[in-house]
Parts: sequence; structure tokens; C-alpha cells
Amino acid sequence: MYFSNMQFLMLIFAFIIVILSFIKVYQIKKEYLIKHRELEVELERVELERQKMNAGIKMAKSDGNTFGRG
Repeated sequence: MYFSNMQFLMLIFAFIIVILSFIKVYQIKKEYLIKHRELEVELERVELERQKMNAGIKMAKSDGNTFGRG
């Protein structure tokens, strides 16, 4: 099949757009995975803080300290 110069240039342009689109999708996916991991780390940190607080409250209750109440 014979392509004119204009059709050939349009075909090359279309391939360039497709390649750039794939690169952009890859970058977005990579950013998503990084952000997802950051959120997992933040969640783990919050859970550890919550466990520390609960352990401190339980220890204080077992010591008889009610934080000024009673």
C-alpha cells in the first residue's frame, strides 16, 4: 500500500502521541504507587501511636491514676 508524505507524517505523529501517552500513564501509575506507599506508612504510624496511647491509658488505670478524676 502506498502512503503519501502527508499520510506518513500523520502516522508518525500518531505514534508519537501514543508513545507520549504511555509514558504519561506510566508516570501517573508510578506517582500513585509512591503516594499509596506513603499513606500506608502514615497509617502504620498512626496505628502505633494509637497503640501507645491505649497502652499508656491501660497502664495508668492499672496504677490507679485516673488523670485527676475521682
